[in-house]
Order: sequence, then C-alpha cells, then structure tokens
Amino acid sequence: MTLKRGLIILDLLREKHSLSMSQIMEELSLNKTTVYKLLFTLEKMQYIKKVEKYYYLNPSIFFDDRIHIIRDIQWSSLNTPYRLAEVSGEKVFVGILENEELVIKNVILTPSMMPDLNAIGSRSPIYTSAIGKAVFANLPSDLQAEILKKLSLSNITRKTFNDKDLFKHHLEVIKEQGFAVDDEETNVGKRCVAAPVYINGRVIGSLAIHGDTESIRRRSIRSLSNMVKRYSRQLSLELEHLKSR
Repeated sequence: MTLKRGLIILDLLREKHSLSMSQIMEELSLNKTTVYKLLFTLEKMQYIKKVEKYYYLNPSIFFDDRIHIIRDIQWSSLNTPYRLAEVSGEKVFVGILENEELVIKNVILTPSMMPDLNAIGSRSPIYTSAIGKAVFANLPSDLQAEILKKLSLSNITRKTFNDKDLFKHHLEVIKEQGFAVDDEETNVGKRCVAAPVYINGRVIGSLAIHGDTESIRRRSIRSLSNMVKRYSRQLSLELEHLKSR
C-alpha cells in the first residue's frame, strides 16, 4: 500500500508539476502524518525535491516534457527565481534568447509560488519587453547588430520603441546600468524590471519581476532593480554550479 501511494504521488507530480503537502493530502484524501511520511521517504530517496513548500520531481531522474530543458537545465526547478518571487511578492519571469526571439522558460505566480505552465514556452520579439531587452543589450556587439538589422520595430503600445537609432541608444543605457525596464511597452498598466543572467560570462537569459503599475511604481524602480540584479547574479551562480556538476 505504501509503495502504491508513493507511485501515485509521483504520478501526481508528473501531471501537476508541483504540489504542496496540503494539495497532496486533498488529492489522495490522506491525513497529514501519512503524507508527510510518504514525502519524507521520496525526498530522502531523491525522487522528489522541495522548493519552499512545493514538491517537484527530481529533474535528474524524471523528464517533464512540458518544461523546456536546455542542455540538462530544467528551468522550473531552479531555486533562485522562487526566492525572488517570495521576497518581491511579484510575478517572476525567466526568459532566454532562442532564434532571435525571447522564450519564457519559467513564470512563478504569487502568492501560490507555483509555475504558470500555460505561460512557459511562449515567445515574443526580443525588443518588446524588459526580459528581452536585458538579454539583447548584453549580446556580443556583432550578434546584436545582426539581430537589430533584421528587426522590424512596430508599436505594441504607444510606448513601444519604433525607432532603431533610439532603441540602440536605449540598449547602451541598459548595458551600462545593468537592468532593463518595460514601462507599459508591452502591456498597458504593467511594468517589468529585468536583469541579465550569464553562464561563464556569456549572457543566456534574464530574470524579471512583473506587476501592475500600481505595485511597481516608477519611484521604486531603482530599489527593485538592485533586488533583481542581486538575484540574477545568484541565478547565474546557480546555473554555473549545475553546469559544472
């Protein structure tokens, strides 16, 4: 019976991707003591991992094909973005550059601290968001120039950049200050603050907080950017540690 229940938990996590203890108790109609013992055993055997209060399949054992993996990186299992979501109280995004587009690899919803599986894998032009601009600004100059040459800037909102010369200067400012801001350039009523993420000195993506203009106010952007930059550096270290194993 214990083995069967353990396997059912693994199946649940494969289906739901992440669940808290109370959610597993509800799914299985079991009491807290029983579920705790099952989770403790599965975690001790390294079949599952715990991030904050949520449990996930161990990515080194199980492959979840809903989560994008690049060279053994399972983005939704990284710890740093969850810590940023907890500290900031805002939705957190992780995005990377793929084929001249910004691809979302993880979105953490607050206050549930669960990944938004429906948003993972979505693509957008690299110039339209802080997540994309933080990557774009820190690309090697030749690659940046090549992508910029191909881009056709068009308005998504009235604040979206549509002048290449002005946008190029904007990228220089982003690189110098170490963070990018989307001030209603993608969605009216929304702001986003993002900082680049590196592996071995090469920019591969960015980490961002995203929220309403009422919660991310212009006067707080400087302090929020320092927070995002700090966690983006931590994410870079986490990724480099994973790659070195």
